[in-house]
Amino acid sequence: MKNKNDILDGAFSSEEKSLLEVINASYLSIEDVKWLKSKWWFRRFIKVYAKELKKRYDDKPVIKKEFKEEELDPIVEIDDEIIDVLDFTQSIKMPSKEVIEILDFTKTIDITDVKDIADATETAQKKVKLEKKIWTAISIICTFVIIILSIILINWLLENKKTTNMVDNIYEVSELVEVEEETTAPIVAGEEETTIKETTTTKLSDYYKYANMNMIEANFDNLKSINPDTVGWIKVSGTKINYPYVQASDNDYYLKHSYDKSSNKKGWVFLDYRNDMESLSKNTILYAHGLTNNTMFGSMRTVLKPAWYNNKSNYVIKISTPTSNQLWHVFSVYTIEPESYYITSRFVDDTEYEKFLSTIKSRSIHDFGIDINKNDYVLTLSSCYDKTKRMVIHAKLIEKQSR
Repeated sequence: MKNKNDILDGAFSSEEKSLLEVINASYLSIEDVKWLKSKWWFRRFIKVYAKELKKRYDDKPVIKKEFKEEELDPIVEIDDEIIDVLDFTQSIKMPSKEVIEILDFTKTIDITDVKDIADATETAQKKVKLEKKIWTAISIICTFVIIILSIILINWLLENKKTTNMVDNIYEVSELVEVEEETTAPIVAGEEETTIKETTTTKLSDYYKYANMNMIEANFDNLKSINPDTVGWIKVSGTKINYPYVQASDNDYYLKHSYDKSSNKKGWVFLDYRNDMESLSKNTILYAHGLTNNTMFGSMRTVLKPAWYNNKSNYVIKISTPTSNQLWHVFSVYTIEPESYYITSRFVDDTEYEKFLSTIKSRSIHDFGIDINKNDYVLTLSSCYDKTKRMVIHAKLIEKQSR
């Protein structure tokens, strides 16, 4: 970039001559532009300034001013301010051609009214200063939002890691095992116990096959040493649901606390405070967040897909408690708007319960081919599917064995 002495003493390039011409014709001074400091805002200012000048001269006669080479004598026609504007333009690397293109119209109007020039300059400055304030505010807000989102993301990652570490630790201490069952097994339906035996002429039914699947057992002494609120373990076939579950005095605490009771928005799997896994209610409900990383009840989304419900080996939910092992057979899966009906736990009479069973079974997106009646007990898994819906699994008790 040339300093002032170089410009005064030396020759101008053709581009510099054109730029000096429009600066001279448009009456820009260094005081008008030096506060802009950047190429972006200088460009914005001369656009607004040009617009304001046009407004004031639209109704005035156009006088084509001829520009002569000799008029560029720096000592006679080009004063220090015009050269300073040229110097400023070069210092911020604003392309001369762009300035010339924006302000070239000033060579075709006869600007003689000093007030018009002053008003146009003042208005342009006010508008650009306001824009700068607005953009500064927006930048601050955006920066603040980015910081907040970064904090949320970091916290989300830390909570995920903490949950993963917690699950790994739980698997180590739980001593979870599969317990082999005999070929003949009792099937509990209400208070009736039936023993089904295979004969040489009767093929095992699917129902019987499910009733004789291996059960699970966990070391609840170890688990309760981590959290005394532990009341059971649940494993859902064909999903990643394989966790101990807890129970509090309400249905809110474990929405925001992890298994070790530390604060964690991922929460944990928990039993409805109204239920008891040993003295079963007609409808026993378990809840957990439907996390998108498939932890907690996030993998429940799998049961809504044909690949899951077309595989009959997925139909069994296994539960272990300190006093019993249980098998439950899925009979209904669906999504629904939030409601309290499907999490009703007690019923006035058999008629009300039968209506409930008919309703929740009819909602299923798949027919599991299993009957259900007033003597059956229901297990309900409830989780968020998205921001507006819940996903639900209903299963009926097919076996319960004391430990």
